Amino acid sequence: MENAIGRIYGINPVFEAVRAARREIRKVWLNKEGTANPRLKKLASFLEARSVRIEWADKAKLFDLSGTREHQGAVLDAGEFQYTPFADMLGQRRMVLLDSIEDPHNVGAIMRSAEIFGWKNVLLPRRGAPLVTPSVAKSSAGACEHLSIACNCSPNQYVKIALEEGYSVVSLDGAGKVELEALRSENNEKLLLVVGGENAGVSQFILNSSTAVAAIPQAGKINSLNASVAAGIALYLLK
Repeated sequence: MENAIGRIYGINPVFEAVRAARREIRKVWLNKEGTANPRLKKLASFLEARSVRIEWADKAKLFDLSGTREHQGAVLDAGEFQYTPFADMLGQRRMVLLDSIEDPHNVGAIMRSAEIFGWKNVLLPRRGAPLVTPSVAKSSAGACEHLSIACNCSPNQYVKIALEEGYSVVSLDGAGKVELEALRSENNEKLLLVVGGENAGVSQFILNSSTAVAAIPQAGKINSLNASVAAGIALYLLK
């Protein structure tokens, strides 16, 4: 698993990390061959305005720093992401729990949708799933920097505590008996949405404990949606 401490790569993730000012910002390397790139020029101007140290480097250096060709010409040396204790989130209107989602691209994409649709609180399992790694930050387009993210409980513990605190728990499952559109009209005051991985899905304990198990109606021939796409639909409908 990647370390949450270290290098953030990609134009949007670097921009959002600096803008959010939640991490220690040490230095940014930019592609010296990309000075004509409008997005890179905009980022450089933004960094200069914030008095962030910039070093211009070649592509080989950027690859060595980030370990990937997906750096888009920008790599940030930053401090550790600061997680939020779950207890500090209780009372918020909307939270989303990622249960058994192992693909960092899905984790990041869900965070991006969560931030866009106003779900400011994301719950990650303390074991067995990606945390806020550089690849998650890249896949989230930097949205993770603007979210409160907890990683101090197991999925079952999150659900148990949320129920005790008066939350409605809605789990996404293809075999769910309730359609998301029906839940939308209920306008739950406090809601925890649970999204499962594409292989394992939401755990049976959580399905059994849920206030509702919801499905997204499908008209096509394939049998399931990508986890992040399903999450995006639910985050929009239940916001």
